[in-house]
Amino acid sequence: MKVYLGLLESSRPDQTRIFGELEDKLFDVNLACAAHLAQSPAERASAYALADFYFPKNIQGFLERGECARKMFDQVTAFAQAQGASKLRGPGGEKVIHEITEIRVLPPLQKPNKSFVIGFSDRARAETLPRAEIPTAYYKLPQTLIADGTPILWPKFSQELDADGCFALVIGKPGRRIPAEKAWEYIAGVTLMVDLTARDINRREGLTTNNLLGKNFPSSTCLGPAVLIGAARDTIEAMKLELFLDGETKRRFSLSDCVFTVEQIIARWSILGINPGDW
Repeated sequence: MKVYLGLLESSRPDQTRIFGELEDKLFDVNLACAAHLAQSPAERASAYALADFYFPKNIQGFLERGECARKMFDQVTAFAQAQGASKLRGPGGEKVIHEITEIRVLPPLQKPNKSFVIGFSDRARAETLPRAEIPTAYYKLPQTLIADGTPILWPKFSQELDADGCFALVIGKPGRRIPAEKAWEYIAGVTLMVDLTARDINRREGLTTNNLLGKNFPSSTCLGPAVLIGAARDTIEAMKLELFLDGETKRRFSLSDCVFTVEQIIARWSILGINPGDW
């Protein structure tokens, strides 16, 4: 199941909503949940309040609610599909279905507590470098995040911009020092990330093992558009990513191309503690 984060045209910046997919449109999951709950006489009076609990304003909050919220999302999706896009309304007749063009789709994970990109992680890159013994990483600052489709601004201080297509594994529950064999229990889903690098700056920073400015200029981290929640491990491992530039394939990648396993990465970086919405 895919979940999006977005704003309606008339909404304030703090009025984000979670959306799902229905018949090539997006539906407001919170209002659809309220409509679903309102069918029950026992829950009709508290339908809006319960919907706010299961589906708060952002995806991190939804993930924090845990398994009960994910089960509710399955119920709400089934309810929405049964109603159909033409009939689905909120308990008070509110508009629930929106054309994609009516929604400003945002990066699905806003201000994550931690976002790590594993350095020299694919075999093509590693072949040109000494093999790393541990999955080293660099940090992505929240203010660098942009949504899918947003223009990327070429930084004035760089003459050499590069892009990598990546899978971003999204954490679903908190943990610390997670054993490798339990790593997948902490992964809620996956989204897409385009990692922009100012290579000329990055090379200079590399002399001091620093990867901050070359990796964290404005618009250097394109995330989304959706988070695929609840996908099975074998489904995620079978995914293949392709990055195109002007119609030319620049990169192909799957998790099998990664030097380090997901288990190794989670076990290593959960030393710092991980939380829902981290990636």
